[in-house]
Order: sequence, then C-alpha cells, then structure tokens
Amino acid sequence: MTKTPVTERCKSSQSCKFSQSLLADMNVSGDLAGLLLSYVRQNAVKSPELEQSLQQFKPSSRMTFRHWWGFLDQLQQMYPNRLVGMELGSFIAPAHVGVLGYLTLSCATVAEALQRFKRYQALLHDGDHAQLILRQGLAILRWDSEFGPSTQLSDEVLVMGMLNIVRRMTGNDTLQPARVSFVCAGGSSAEHYQPFLTCPLGFQQPFLELAFPQEILALPVTNSDPSLRELLEQQAQALMQVLPPQDPLLGRVQSAIIKSIEDGDATLKRVSEILNMSQRTLHRRLQDRQLVFKSLLQTIRMELARKYLLEQHLTLTEIALLLGYSEQSAFSRAFRQWYGTAPLQYQKHHKSQV
Repeated sequence: MTKTPVTERCKSSQSCKFSQSLLADMNVSGDLAGLLLSYVRQNAVKSPELEQSLQQFKPSSRMTFRHWWGFLDQLQQMYPNRLVGMELGSFIAPAHVGVLGYLTLSCATVAEALQRFKRYQALLHDGDHAQLILRQGLAILRWDSEFGPSTQLSDEVLVMGMLNIVRRMTGNDTLQPARVSFVCAGGSSAEHYQPFLTCPLGFQQPFLELAFPQEILALPVTNSDPSLRELLEQQAQALMQVLPPQDPLLGRVQSAIIKSIEDGDATLKRVSEILNMSQRTLHRRLQDRQLVFKSLLQTIRMELARKYLLEQHLTLTEIALLLGYSEQSAFSRAFRQWYGTAPLQYQKHHKSQV
C-alpha cells in the first residue's frame, strides 16, 4: 500500500483522549478482532502480545470500544507513516462484519442494503447508529455522538469499510463518495488521504458523515440473492435478540447528568440523588469503568452545546443558562476550549451541514 506521512498520530495515544466518553465501555463485534488479526498477519507485524490479545475475542463475542481503540493505537504506532485506519477499512471483507456484511451483499439494490445496514448495525457496534438522510441530491450516512465521540482511527475504519462494502455491492472498485466529514481533527492534511479518498474532506465537523450521489441508491447489487437475503435476515433478527445489553448504568448516568444540568445543579451529589444511590457508590461504579464524573459532565455539556447551536433556536445567553453557566462569557470561553472556535463562528460555519 501507498505510504503516507501521518505527522501527529503517534505523539500520544488517541484512545486516552476519549477514555472518559460513555462510548468507551460500550461494545463492538468480536469479528473486528479478526479484521485486525488478518491485517497483522498480512503485514507481517511481529507482535505476539497483540496477536494473543486479539485471539481472545471470538466472532460471537464483543469487546469494548476502549479495547478496540487501544488495538488501533498499537497498530498506528507500529506504522507511524501509514494511515492504518484507512488501510484497515480497505481491507474489510464480509467475514469481518459477520452476518451483516453478507446480508447487505445479498440485497437487490444499494438502497435496500443501506436500510438493512441501518436496521442491524447494532450487530457491529453499540452506541450511535447511522441515519440515512436524503438532501440536495445526496444520500448521507450520518453518525451522531450521543455517547461521546469515537477516535479518528476508528471513524476512518468505519467510513472506509462502508465505502469498500458499497464498492463490492456495485462492482465498482473505483467508486468515490461525494464527500466525507470527520468529527476529529484528523492529524493529517486532506492530501494524505488521496490514495483512499479523492472527494472533498472535512475535519472537526458536527457529525461523522459519508455522502454519495443519491442516484447510487437505485444501483443493483451485483450478487443479489433474494433467497439468501431472507435466510440471512432471519439470522440477523435472531442475533439482535441475543445481543448482550448495553451497560444500563451508562445510559442512566447520561440521563441523570442531563437532568442535573437542566435543574441547574450539575453536581455529583445531585446526579447520585437522581440515580437513588450514594455519592460513594456512584463514584466507585464510575471508577470501575475508568470514568470520572467531571469529565463525563464536560463531554455531555460539549455535546449539548453543539446541538443547541446547530438547532439555531436559542441565543448564546439561553444556551449558557441551559448548560449551567452564570454568564455567557464563561460559556463562550469553555466552548472555545472544547472546539477551538467561538460559538457563533461554529454555528455559522456549520449552518449548511445540518
């Protein structure tokens, strides 16, 4: 594969930055460990410890996002001059995403396949799932970040993997999206992605998005098989029913923090009262999951601030009050620290994106 300089990827672990996201303790499919093992072996990566760690995850198992992010970081550190996330996405085959991969390839059209992907995406990962949005001649797959952001490497695997599967559906190995938007800063300039993506790229965007010309939806899937699709859909439905549930505490904590912000009392004491548990118990349960209350509060405030701005129904003063800031200036300073720009500049820049 083409080697491309990746200037910032190995200065620090990307997963550390996201360890306080509620997403960190949610799960991805164990099939993805098989993807990493295949990549390691094809590239002759000499890391017995990494291989041993990956082999513990079977296709029927799940691993946390924290594990997944950590494995991606290890591979990127082994190949600091390569876009490992993009390479892994290009490497994805149906076997690496289990029933979901084979089901999409058995559908009649790309539209039907993307709808099946959307319906059964929980087989691939917990957390936020793709929406299919039709706008201005584009078919847009969009992932929100209700549970906090994923890492750039993980998003690259997802976007490039989806593109690779759409290419397999259509039989067009050179198909390019209309545009791709990443939530993270990237750490590489757009030209470094040229071997993989020649479409316009955006970084630090409100959503992770993969957009195609809308006419792609009508294209037939080259290996469509109605009988196989029916069988695989039955299997996907059965697997959905036996998926391990998401950690119920994470959703409860998120809801309680949002409620405490609305109440104007975003404190550990108030959140523990809402959850009907002692502060010590809540602290311990978060600590067991390598989470810290203050970091979770900041992550949720960041996400709420972004959403309020994009909805464009509230003034900055109203948003500041909703988020528990006594002054608009304090909110504006916090927002600039989070996103590197002033709230109104962010709103103006992203007005056409939502």
